[in-house]
Amino acid sequence: MNTMNRRTFLGWAGAAGVLATLPLARRASAEPFAGPFLLTVHASGGWDPTLLCDPKGRENEEEADPVNNYFTDEIEEIGPFKVAPVDGHAAFFERFRDRLLVINGVDTQTNSHEVGERYTWSGRMDPDSPALTAMFAGTSPVRPSLGFLSNGGYDITGGLVAPTRLGDTRTILELAYPDRLDENSATSLMLPEATLQRIAEARASRLDRLISGATLPRVQRAWTLLREARLGDSELATLAQVLPSTLDGGSDLRRQAQVAMACFAAGVTVSANLTIGGYDTHGNHDTSHTAAMRSLIDGVTFAMNEAERLGIADKVIVVIGSDFGRTPWYNDGMGKDHWSITSMMLMGPGIRGGRVVGGTTHYQEPLLVDPSSGELSDTGVRITPGDVHADLRRLLGIAEAPEISRWGVGTELGLLA
Repeated sequence: MNTMNRRTFLGWAGAAGVLATLPLARRASAEPFAGPFLLTVHASGGWDPTLLCDPKGRENEEEADPVNNYFTDEIEEIGPFKVAPVDGHAAFFERFRDRLLVINGVDTQTNSHEVGERYTWSGRMDPDSPALTAMFAGTSPVRPSLGFLSNGGYDITGGLVAPTRLGDTRTILELAYPDRLDENSATSLMLPEATLQRIAEARASRLDRLISGATLPRVQRAWTLLREARLGDSELATLAQVLPSTLDGGSDLRRQAQVAMACFAAGVTVSANLTIGGYDTHGNHDTSHTAAMRSLIDGVTFAMNEAERLGIADKVIVVIGSDFGRTPWYNDGMGKDHWSITSMMLMGPGIRGGRVVGGTTHYQEPLLVDPSSGELSDTGVRITPGDVHADLRRLLGIAEAPEISRWGVGTELGLLA
């Protein structure tokens, strides 16, 4: 941790003349963020909604070119939701039936991974468009040091916020427990706790003396910036009190979720993205894709269990999506290729759950929606990721934020309320 602060200080001190002109809102704040929190979950590679929330079965064994190999009478109905016959799905929809909003028939207008990922998570097709997670963290009046936590996927920031990229979830343990020889062991301290406390007090006292004794404004400014950098120490200390001493070993998505929820509960993070791969199933679709879907549902359920355990479940907005969908037919390798029509699932404060909005035909073609009512209509419009993002920006309170005004999105359709 000391090394990280020195590096931060050197970078800031070298640019002190520039940083002096930045508004205080652009710097890290020691004030904890109290929510709402934004969590996005990316199924990387292009998921198949017909194996999740927009099922399409075959009528009989003789049906030519079926959308899926399961049968129509295997599709379950749970409240307003139709659920594909995949292990774990029914329990998920039963658990969240009153909180979950499913949006079917979302037209990404592409079969390119790069464009689809960008459109789904920024609401725009243009290169370098910032992710919604970055926009939310970057416009927050409270700016904790780990404001935007990224586990990969689409995390372009547009210069709005510095992302904390976690290629390995162990990284956050190393940051939260800098005085451990082994980040997973609470007893493997480099020095006794009393000694570590005296060192921290001595460092703070020395820094106060350096600031008060500096005669040149530029030097005083540099030392002050170092003190601001060290505010992150207290945030990480708060995180250490919330973060489990070891992470769940069930799956990488579970570990990502555990870290994100701990960061939310500690008030050190505004938004986070989780990502899970395995969805680009051009071959052996049924076996590979259903396994990936089960992992996704398990990870989201685990995330919400953690949120409930930490007392923040009513403050977490969850958005689940993918690059695009998959073809409503199998290729020669029993895989499915890229298809522009997809679904998104959402839940959280301000989102009216227990609903399905939009829809598709049996062959996964989008149905139109009346923008004034949200009901299906032959004279309506196609739902795009940009429209969903317009509603999400309104929900998050950033629709009029001047920092993001140059990145316009689609039309507010009132899908969430």
